[in-house]
Amino acid sequence: MSTILGIDYGTSKVGLALGDSQSKVATPLHVVGPKELPLEIERLVEREGISQVVFGLPLGMNGQETETTKLVKKFAKKLGEQISLPIAFEDERLSTVQAQKQGKDDAVAAMYILQSYLDRHYG
Repeated sequence: MSTILGIDYGTSKVGLALGDSQSKVATPLHVVGPKELPLEIERLVEREGISQVVFGLPLGMNGQETETTKLVKKFAKKLGEQISLPIAFEDERLSTVQAQKQGKDDAVAAMYILQSYLDRHYG
């Protein structure tokens, strides 16, 4: 079983969710600021035994990369240099919309991103 951290990255706040390859269920965790994210990931690695990180990839509705996509990839690359965990990306086009429709926060968006990843890779 591997514990996976889902991330809905934003320039002002970052939603976090946890899931694992055995239960195949993602749950929202909490929201942090982008500057706190590397330290929070270190804490979660120690506390939860995280073995992988999945970033939501904000593609345009046409499937093309946007400026926000480039920001997320840049941040993920920088984070990858600081932590020794595999990093993956999951299309997040509909996850944020789903969370907003329910009036939920970025942690719920991270949950949708991670659940999509779990369904595709472990479902």
